[in-house]
Amino acid sequence: FQYFFFDTVAGYFLQALPFALAVGLWYALRLHRREPRLAGGQVVLRSLFPCYLTGLLVFTIFLYMVSDLYYLLFYGRPSQSGLPWFVMDYDFTFDFFRHFTTENRDNILLFLPFGILYPLFRPGAGWGRTVLAGLCTTAAIELIQPIVGRSFDVDDIFMNLLGTVISATLFFLLRAIFRPKGKRA
Repeated sequence: FQYFFFDTVAGYFLQALPFALAVGLWYALRLHRREPRLAGGQVVLRSLFPCYLTGLLVFTIFLYMVSDLYYLLFYGRPSQSGLPWFVMDYDFTFDFFRHFTTENRDNILLFLPFGILYPLFRPGAGWGRTVLAGLCTTAAIELIQPIVGRSFDVDDIFMNLLGTVISATLFFLLRAIFRPKGKRA
């Protein structure tokens, strides 16, 4: 259990899940109170983005802190891992085209939900605004990571942006095709 929960992507996902679900539920309740006429399905769809974003932040920025918290909860003592603050490791070399790895693939997959969930969260957002929000989010995450014991990698920004572009393109294309005739501009 310890290896699975503390040293695998699936385990890290499970660590982030309770935080993501709590924020999603909190946002749904807040939105329902603020806009009571909003249909239940719309409340759920709009709440998915804060849920996803929380999970993303736990997974990319707060992972060491959350893992240490779970270790303390499960074993009743600190993990002794020590948080590696301020590693200041930066990689500004674009080399994904020479060595496309599973990490590159995972970085694309990590941001695929962004291009779909952001426009559901912000109904007025178009393709460009969605892609810009994805770029700003991944850039902010990458800039913060060297402070919290992770590394900055320009390839990660590009791969995350690619995931956002792919999903946003698909979302807006499908929305244009399947939008009811009365709602077309």
